[in-house]
Amino acid sequence: MDRTRASVRGGTAGTLLLVALAGPAAAAPPGAPKAAPGAAPAAAVKVDGDEEWKFPEQGLLVHPAGPGKGKDRLALGGVWQVAPMFTAHYRRGLGAGFSWDGELRTVLVYNQLTVGATWATEVGPFHLGVMAHAGGFYGLLGKALIATTEFNSTGWGILLNPGLLAGMQVARDSWLTLQLEGFFSPYQASKLGDLVITAGSPIWEGAGASLVVEYAPTMKSAIYYGISLYHTRTNFPIWFNVEASPSSAPFSSAKIWYLGYLAGYEF
Repeated sequence: MDRTRASVRGGTAGTLLLVALAGPAAAAPPGAPKAAPGAAPAAAVKVDGDEEWKFPEQGLLVHPAGPGKGKDRLALGGVWQVAPMFTAHYRRGLGAGFSWDGELRTVLVYNQLTVGATWATEVGPFHLGVMAHAGGFYGLLGKALIATTEFNSTGWGILLNPGLLAGMQVARDSWLTLQLEGFFSPYQASKLGDLVITAGSPIWEGAGASLVVEYAPTMKSAIYYGISLYHTRTNFPIWFNVEASPSSAPFSSAKIWYLGYLAGYEF
C-alpha cells in the first residue's frame, strides 16, 4: 500500500514538474482557441505568484493594438502644433486587428475633424500597423473673435492622412508608440474679405512623426503624453501660417521643421 501511494505521488509530482517547465501553453487543453491574428494581447497569467506584463482589458487609444473587438476608448487632451488645441479622440475595436476612430481638434480659429481606420498585427514584441484618415478643417478669424479687426477671414479644406505605427510594451504599466503620418490636401481655400483664394491643385502638406507614451498603472484608465516633429509647408493648413510672417506667400511650397507636444487622459 505504501509503495502504491509513493508511486502515485511520484507520478503526480513528475507531471506537475513537466507542466511547470513547459509553461502555460502546455497546460492548455487540446483544441483550445488561439488569439486571432492582429487581436489585442490577452490578459496575463500568474507564475509563482508574480503577475506577468499584460495589456489593459479595455485596450489603449494610441497603441496600434487598440481597444480590441467590441471595446472602445475616449480621450480628452491637448496638442501643440503651431498653437495649443483641445482634442477629443474616440477609438473602437472591430476585431481581426481592425479599429476605427475619430478625432476633433479645435482652438476656435481653427477646427479639424477626421475619421479613419487602423489595422495592426503582432510581430514578436512589437505591434505594427497602418492607418488612413480623412476629414476637413474650417477656420474663422474676424470680428466674431477680435472686435477691433476690420475684416473677416475664413479657411476650409479637405485632409487625407495616411500613416504607419509601431508599438511595444516597455514596462508593466507603460507602452511606447511611434507614429508616422503624412498630410495631403486634395482641396483647400481661404476667403479674405471678398477675395477667395484656392490652391488650384492638390497639395502635399508634409509629414510628422510622434513618439507617445501611454501609462496605465491601474490597467483601466490611462494617461498619454508625447512629442512630435513636423516638416510641413510654412502655412499648413492654408491660413494657419506657422511662420506668422506677413510676407509669406498664400500657397508657398517651402517647408520648415518644428516641434509639437501632446498629452491627454484615456477613459
